[in-house]
Amino acid sequence: MGRFGIMLCIALPLAAGDLVVKATMPTQTWAYHERSLGWLLLLLALLAGMAAVTQIPSTAVTVATGVFVGGLLGNMLSAAWNGMEVPNPLILGGTHAMLAFNLADIWSLVGILLLVSTIGIWMIRNRDLLPPPPMRAARARAWERLFGNARE
Repeated sequence: MGRFGIMLCIALPLAAGDLVVKATMPTQTWAYHERSLGWLLLLLALLAGMAAVTQIPSTAVTVATGVFVGGLLGNMLSAAWNGMEVPNPLILGGTHAMLAFNLADIWSLVGILLLVSTIGIWMIRNRDLLPPPPMRAARARAWERLFGNARE
């Protein structure tokens, strides 16, 4: 199936769950967040980037990518179907609401946290595959040229 297929198998049910919640839970008029065409284009670019990230040979990274893409798709599709407004039926704050959000927002945030941690772990475990860092002596000489002998 490949890593891209695994990402979609995770992302599509998460996005569908978000869309079901948005369709079935009432949303107060103030809890709709207007989005722009630029926002939509940015999310499309992020989707393309996530397709590239799935090429990292790690199942954990692929799963994290799926969670993030589930959030992106949920918000993109709901904005496209609601006149570029995203409903946020989940509210925190009691009688004086402080925060309105939706499941896609949660998937996006969790996906970002998972991506950062899984890519970081993969990089540490596979540091021999990464290009070598610049030589320390060259870095020290550049520091000297820029700032002089500031260590005194």
